[in-house]
Amino acid sequence: MRAAAGQGLPVLILDRPNPIGGVHVQGPVLDTAFSSFVGMLPVALRHGMTFGELARFGNQRLSIGAALTVVPALDWARSRWFDQTDLPWIRPSPNMPDLESATHYPGTVLFEATNLSVGRGTAVAFQVIGAPWLDAAEVVRAVGMVPGVLLHDTLVTPAAPPDGKYGGQTIPAVRLLVTDRDAYDPVAAAIVLLAALVDLQRDSLVVQADRLARLAGTAALWEAIRRGDSPGEIVASWQQELGEFRREREKYLIYQ
Repeated sequence: MRAAAGQGLPVLILDRPNPIGGVHVQGPVLDTAFSSFVGMLPVALRHGMTFGELARFGNQRLSIGAALTVVPALDWARSRWFDQTDLPWIRPSPNMPDLESATHYPGTVLFEATNLSVGRGTAVAFQVIGAPWLDAAEVVRAVGMVPGVLLHDTLVTPAAPPDGKYGGQTIPAVRLLVTDRDAYDPVAAAIVLLAALVDLQRDSLVVQADRLARLAGTAALWEAIRRGDSPGEIVASWQQELGEFRREREKYLIYQ
């Protein structure tokens, strides 16, 4: 849009559904100090917007000024998940094999900033977190019940993983399986898991704080975990900015 605006050219976007629906808004809102290629806009980690809606948002908030037209996706409503559209799943990325992976992605993506694998190079990418040192069964016991998702210990073997983590090794992992979409908050679940790992296996866990801040859109998340804030306190700390974001995004929404 910047390039088109600079050349005086119009931008036409043929919109597409958000695969994990357009209702739920979860996680922290990106602090623009941490804008990067993986997060450019001050939106929630799970923003509940379509590609076209994000373009409308960015065109205004970043003062791009492009002559933007968004052609809406036919017959899509915010409450519809991708498996309710009758459209074939085409991987948006090689390691996004199915809707289950996409559902967990807003949370499990945070573990890309750690020395845990997120299952790249397996059929369950972003549905697992694993490492040779992980006591998966103990983590599952410590975490207990998490709304909307079932956790269990398993083994995975990444094959030529593009992140280079544990290729060809069979490693213990925690598997996540959605049981209730409406009750599930993938970002909150990831915080629960990360806090448990800090508590149980601090000496083995490695976190790249700068990268985690870029992925989460804020440095406050890791700071809160390090000082021992509970997952509930961390999630509660996002609520005011989430409320403000929900009100702001209303101006850019296309679908009801």
